[in-house]
Amino acid sequence: MSVIIDVSHHQGEINWSAAGTEVDLAILRVQDGSRVVDRQYAANAAGCKRNLVPFGNYAFCRFVSVNDALTEARDFWARGDKDALFWVADVEVKTMNDMRAGTQAFIDELRRLGARKVGLYVGHHTHGAFEADKVRADFKWIPRYSLKQPAFPCDLWQYTDKGHVGGIKGSVDLNRINGDKPLEWFLGEAPRGPSSPLGEAAALALTVVERLLKKN
Repeated sequence: MSVIIDVSHHQGEINWSAAGTEVDLAILRVQDGSRVVDRQYAANAAGCKRNLVPFGNYAFCRFVSVNDALTEARDFWARGDKDALFWVADVEVKTMNDMRAGTQAFIDELRRLGARKVGLYVGHHTHGAFEADKVRADFKWIPRYSLKQPAFPCDLWQYTDKGHVGGIKGSVDLNRINGDKPLEWFLGEAPRGPSSPLGEAAALALTVVERLLKKN
């Protein structure tokens, strides 16, 4: 089974050289609302890149209006490393009357800014109240700390907050693929540009081979 973690500064300093031998995908917190930048984000992104760990970005959302959601999305985009494979709106707390409208505005703004894949993380207990089934996102990520799968369709399932991975002190959230999108779908947008002169597909293939050689 693939090892997919999500981390923030609550995990402290991570030894990505050690974690990288186990982790197939990391999802890194960039910010908590617009006012709080995750203290470990820059180090985590750099550590992932240095150790060939594929990563995505997420932002804990605290918008109180549609306009505020647009501002938070812009801050998220400005602060996040553009080599991230995807971006996620983490919507857990009720901060405005129409959470669906705020969430959709946040996601749509990220797309306008250039994000190629944008996901939605939503609480299992708030899925209905937030009308998450009506939000247009590229994938859905739901926490449910149980042996039972989420009651709602989703692509990623955060199944425990008590996982353990080398290089990380204490516990860490673990996730598993739960829908019809394989791990390769999440890894399928390799960065292009000077760092990937062979093109997207070749760069991704090279990264996968390098990681396999490193693990062995």
